[in-house]
Amino acid sequence: MKRILRKILSLAVVALLIVYLTFTSSFVDKKEQEVMCNALRISICDSAVNRFVRVSDIRSLLDKEERKLINMPLYQIDTYDLEQLLNARSVIKNAEVFPSIDGALHIKVYQRRPIIRLQTRSGNFYIDESGYIFPLSVIYTSYVPIATGNIPMSAGSNHRGEIPESDKFLQQLYEFAVFLQSHDFWQAQVLQIHVINAREVELVPRIGNQIIKLGGLDNVDYKLEKLYAFYKKAMPVEGWNKYRIIDLRFSNQVVCTLK
Repeated sequence: MKRILRKILSLAVVALLIVYLTFTSSFVDKKEQEVMCNALRISICDSAVNRFVRVSDIRSLLDKEERKLINMPLYQIDTYDLEQLLNARSVIKNAEVFPSIDGALHIKVYQRRPIIRLQTRSGNFYIDESGYIFPLSVIYTSYVPIATGNIPMSAGSNHRGEIPESDKFLQQLYEFAVFLQSHDFWQAQVLQIHVINAREVELVPRIGNQIIKLGGLDNVDYKLEKLYAFYKKAMPVEGWNKYRIIDLRFSNQVVCTLK
């Protein structure tokens, strides 16, 4: 009998708990539905690195798309749809939209981070660290190495997206930019990459008045290692402006042409 009573008591407690949780959940849901959006809190999370997007740009975009968010019940706001709207802008890498219990709608924006700028016959573009191509911005210029000359590119002037598979040289150029980005010295030293053709690439340094003949974009780590050794040994003695051309195309040597 005691065992039966304990089971009945346990079942009664469970039933009461279910009723309580159901009531509480309904109450919380009702309260959440009563919370109105009272503020937009927009933050550009990496504005110290790039300034492609401003808070005012986000507000203008929402106004243009007629997204009336203030005084709208928070539970009715489609945060995924807002994220998709923001992510459609090529300079935005990722956007996060979420509400808070105080009634604010938070919008966090992360920008794309270019590592090279392209001047091509198809137009002018950036390539970011993930290999995404997007057009230049009219409000901000990112100071990264610029590639000029005969750059083969099959995509059109409005291209936004990954490097086309057919553009093998462009993929090499992107990988070279990744290499420069991963080495502080070369990131600071290489100002311009001039493409004569796929097998003839020249570098314009930020310090020194030389043209650096690189050849193709193969074995760039070895070629620039030779150049770095030359900088350390020769430049303190000869000076930075003695040579007109520094040629890295030959194995185990650096060939220089005097001014």
